Amino acid sequence: MKPQHHALAWQAPRPLWRGTTPYAAAPQILRFASDDFMAQLLAVLADNPARLGDRIARPETWRDPPMAADLDDPIARVPLPAPMKAARRGRLMRDPVAPPPPEPPQPMKLYQPAHQRYYVVAGSLACALPGLPEHVLSGGAERVHFVVRRLMPADGRPAPGAALVEYAHVQDGDAARWQKVTDGLAPGEELLPLFPLLHTDESGARRTLWGGLIPVGRREQYISRPVVTTAVSLVAGQVSALNPPPPGPVPNSTVARTTRLRMEVMEPWKALLGSAMKTAIELAKNTTGGLDAEPPAQRAGRVFEANIQFQMQSWLLILDLRKWIADHLPLLEAALVSSIAPATGTPARTAWNALEDAKIDPAVPGDAALIAAMLHPVSGAVLKPMTLSLRTALQKILPFETALETNAGQYTARTARDKVPGWPDFHFVLAGINSSRVVTGPFASIVPPAPALPVIGTALDPSGATPEQSTIITSPADTATGAPFDVQQLDRLTAVLARALPADTEATAQPIPHAMKLRDIVIKTAGDSGLFVIRMVHLNADCGPLHPPTLSSPSVQFRLASFFDPDAPVRPLTITLPSDTSPAGLRKHGRGTAFVMSDMLCGQVQRAKGLGFIDLVLQVLPWPFHKDIDIGDGGGCKGGTGLEIGMICSLSIPIITLCALILLMIMVTLFDFIFRWLPWFIACFPVPKLKAKP
Repeated sequence: MKPQHHALAWQAPRPLWRGTTPYAAAPQILRFASDDFMAQLLAVLADNPARLGDRIARPETWRDPPMAADLDDPIARVPLPAPMKAARRGRLMRDPVAPPPPEPPQPMKLYQPAHQRYYVVAGSLACALPGLPEHVLSGGAERVHFVVRRLMPADGRPAPGAALVEYAHVQDGDAARWQKVTDGLAPGEELLPLFPLLHTDESGARRTLWGGLIPVGRREQYISRPVVTTAVSLVAGQVSALNPPPPGPVPNSTVARTTRLRMEVMEPWKALLGSAMKTAIELAKNTTGGLDAEPPAQRAGRVFEANIQFQMQSWLLILDLRKWIADHLPLLEAALVSSIAPATGTPARTAWNALEDAKIDPAVPGDAALIAAMLHPVSGAVLKPMTLSLRTALQKILPFETALETNAGQYTARTARDKVPGWPDFHFVLAGINSSRVVTGPFASIVPPAPALPVIGTALDPSGATPEQSTIITSPADTATGAPFDVQQLDRLTAVLARALPADTEATAQPIPHAMKLRDIVIKTAGDSGLFVIRMVHLNADCGPLHPPTLSSPSVQFRLASFFDPDAPVRPLTITLPSDTSPAGLRKHGRGTAFVMSDMLCGQVQRAKGLGFIDLVLQVLPWPFHKDIDIGDGGGCKGGTGLEIGMICSLSIPIITLCALILLMIMVTLFDFIFRWLPWFIACFPVPKLKAKP
């Protein structure tokens, strides 16, 4: 191994060392408020390196006046002869070093490039000898970097007054995490690049300053990383890299497969149930006598049309549930195919029974009224037989998969009355409105008034998942008192199906959604907004583990501002709208933007174009002012010969921008009823003689 002859030390930038430096022996964060920040940094180093102190980051908000350095342009805009430049530089080099800023009372925020702020961490690498001579890198084995460290308590859970330790941002393939580090580097820690900045000191000697751009724009990425509280030394990581241990067993889990069930079936089912409840409330408003009493026949027609809409969505959810069972519950799938129940006492048998219990029972008055609401509202004829259980619906749905996936139209009241082919031959609404305008369906029988099932994470769960990995809600609904149904009770069926999952490593399962991972991280970190420091690193790969990397002292503590931080500076933007907005002026703008629409989207756009504002208003008004919107049965655009056609439409961007502005003003005014934000939304200033036409 190549020995290292003497120790190294990271210091504050050398231009700030003049005399007895008041700066700590730690990297300094330089702040710039212009997009040409690199040109400004190089100009400062070329003319007067001591003025780097003016660029050190200080706490700021958009309400503060500009800093003195922002008003000074260090870039030489006018070319000067070399003797004059040298004389000017000599005068500037005699200026004193700017004093360091006072320690802020709380960690300062670093803002993003979108806020027109850029931050460069800077420091000098010196030999740890008297006089601190500059260390010059030699050979390809020597490298310099900087690392971003997060400060959190040792157990990873923020608490008032808790001692903070450093966590390293570790890259591990596509995954990344914050891992506790005790000393030196963590194995796999992300090393960010430093670049050399050459300058000349007051004696005329050439010096090298190391700088690196702080990735403030990665704030959301940093915050969303999981936290690991087990520290691993760099030496242990080096040994593991040279002699990789054999891969250990992958633990079994049901989290990914259960998450797919919730995302594809149960959460949409909850949304469908919520929509049915909202529609039922609107229909129940006109049940009293007097002017507002809606005729029973008309009200029955509206209930029928709502249920038909819910039926189309129910078919798709039943199909998705059947696909999930086919992919992850082979015993239950075999039972659905053969109509032979699984073995008694098995989780598959419990799931089989639960699917049968989720039913529409004609013996129950509310369910009988739902079956009646699905009859023809005028003739009372049975349009399609009502399947009575979710298990039977799952057995019937698979032959109609292609029809449901390829049908370009909508299942509407007219489609149901005319018995248009291409749709399933049965009805089974997962949430519907009965003739008494009460929401009911198979969900009502999923949660009988019985003891609650244990939550996922107990001994009944084959995955051994902890309770933190599950949000399955299993308390029964209070059906005896007639309390409103809680849509979260649908998770009881989720729990039954999840416990029927066989033990598996989930290597082929769909990845867990980012939102669910982020939820677990936010729960573990208690919403910590992130406190960071920076250290500069010197590596010599030839030195081996006996000479570990040289790390600097930590920089000042800081937070990374989010994109919508209320204190963030405002980047000035100018959008010049069309000045001449008369028809004569707008017709001059070219239509250079092409929108490509399929035949299906074309048909939907054409139907939307046929609606007016009055139609939308009448749709939400009660009877007798209510008027249903008829958009037909769907389908795409067709030519004169019945040929299905799409469209390529050419639009004018200036006119689109005007429409967006007007619509924005309307929506802002409308939502002011909720947010009360209008006084802080816009401020306008008069401009005399800004005329549209000469």
